[in-house]
Amino acid sequence: MGADIDGVIDCAIIGGGMGGVYSAWRLATAPDSRIPAAGIHLFEMSDRIGGRLDTVRLPGMPHVPAELGGMRIMTTQLLVMGLVKHLGFQTEPFPMGGPQNLAYLRSHRFQVRQYVDAATVPYWLTEQERGKSPSQLVVQAIETIIPGATKMSSEQLRAACAAATLNGFPLRQHGFWQVLLNLLSVEAYNLALAGGGFNTVLTNWNAAEAIPWYMEDWAIPPDQTPYVHLPEGYEALPWRLRDEFEAAGGHVHLRRELIAFSRREDGLYALTVHDHGIGHDHVVLARRLILAMPRRSLDRIAEHPLDRAGPSEFFAKPGVAELLATVTGQALYKFALAYPQPWWHELGLTSGDSVTDLPLRQIYYFETEGDMPGGDPRNHNSLLVAAYTDGISVDYWEGVRDSGPPFEGRPNPFVTGGEPKLGDIYRISALMVAEAHRQLKEVHGVAEAPEPYAAAFRDWGDDPYGGGWHSWNIGVDTAAVMPLIVKPVLDEEVYICGESYSTYQGWVEGALQTAEMMLTGHFGLTAPDFSPASAA
Repeated sequence: MGADIDGVIDCAIIGGGMGGVYSAWRLATAPDSRIPAAGIHLFEMSDRIGGRLDTVRLPGMPHVPAELGGMRIMTTQLLVMGLVKHLGFQTEPFPMGGPQNLAYLRSHRFQVRQYVDAATVPYWLTEQERGKSPSQLVVQAIETIIPGATKMSSEQLRAACAAATLNGFPLRQHGFWQVLLNLLSVEAYNLALAGGGFNTVLTNWNAAEAIPWYMEDWAIPPDQTPYVHLPEGYEALPWRLRDEFEAAGGHVHLRRELIAFSRREDGLYALTVHDHGIGHDHVVLARRLILAMPRRSLDRIAEHPLDRAGPSEFFAKPGVAELLATVTGQALYKFALAYPQPWWHELGLTSGDSVTDLPLRQIYYFETEGDMPGGDPRNHNSLLVAAYTDGISVDYWEGVRDSGPPFEGRPNPFVTGGEPKLGDIYRISALMVAEAHRQLKEVHGVAEAPEPYAAAFRDWGDDPYGGGWHSWNIGVDTAAVMPLIVKPVLDEEVYICGESYSTYQGWVEGALQTAEMMLTGHFGLTAPDFSPASAA
């Protein structure tokens, strides 16, 4: 896809995730853009647009989207919600489960509603900690160091965290784990870690960033959290942006990887781009360069072998390497399993997640094909996302991801064999599927359950992503770093945007946030008007 490149292009955008495709769309369609759409070229090294938004359909379930990347939006995230409405998408609530969902911790199985019963929860908690859920324990700790945190706006809380100290040191010089261990017992911290479902959220990343990030998402009870999703799949959002970008005259080039770049004496950037279709490098000349990429992708350009096009001297400029190193990528796996029937319904589990300290960590219950609009009512094939796992739990699965034969699926009366095959990046070993199924039965306390008939898997730690989300490192002053990372070298026309260096790390909102900092701060665009009238 994409037109042949002839002559000098006005703006090269590297990366087809949300940061890149949104920037391309804005530059091509904004009335006040000074760059002609025909001069904007988007390069993506894979064969798809979407980045870490990746919606697949498992065989036998054409109407049930399986989200192997991002899957939900918080209605408080104004940029992405405005964009979704501006583009005419309908949203539906994304249920996060209820009091009947399960926690399976330290070999004890109980319902979420039973956190109030201290005798049920298998942790030695203090009197002040008993009867609280994992998130309530963390919020209690945060309220201790930032009194009134639950009543603050996001901006107020961020300002309070910037000013706060602990033991005489600014909060940003502490890790989140360290802060929590100052305010909770070890047992309460372990319960919050295990029962929260994520291994990395409560580890030692910049506490001044972690606290407002956590509070916006986790301080609200699960049955009240304002999540929504796109019923056709989250990937539909970047695809729509791509379509409108191309319709405006922009160009998309898939399977094109930026290997290196350098600035010539005439000010143009010479980009060495590898064409994965024909296996050759070629040089593209551009006036401006937007690197809409996560940290690992940027590091790959900086580290590439010298026998290719030579090092990109941009990354050796003063301060650039230090800016790139302010965040850390966090490992993340997602498994999607297709079952011939929703056997979990018999346990009263229909939506949201259950959590375990087994390596599965989080289990999300999704739809049944026959219940979907257009689905065959006789078709009871149903979707679980199991596991949704990060941090140290990834190590458990890493050892067996390629062990033994791949999972080839099982016969299913609603799988015809004519469905499009999923690519190799989604392949999962038969051993991994069997182990996930074994753990699922243990979590749910069932001796027998039908075997999954199809599966898909993504490891977001693989190159070029380097993680499913990013976290700010301890000590980083993000208010100072964020404006600098957008344009790391003042006299260069090289820009960086994406989720990695935002205050909404792990969310599409973060990619849009840094893109807008770049577009309004350096490309002369006014802030977007996502009102209904502007979409007419």
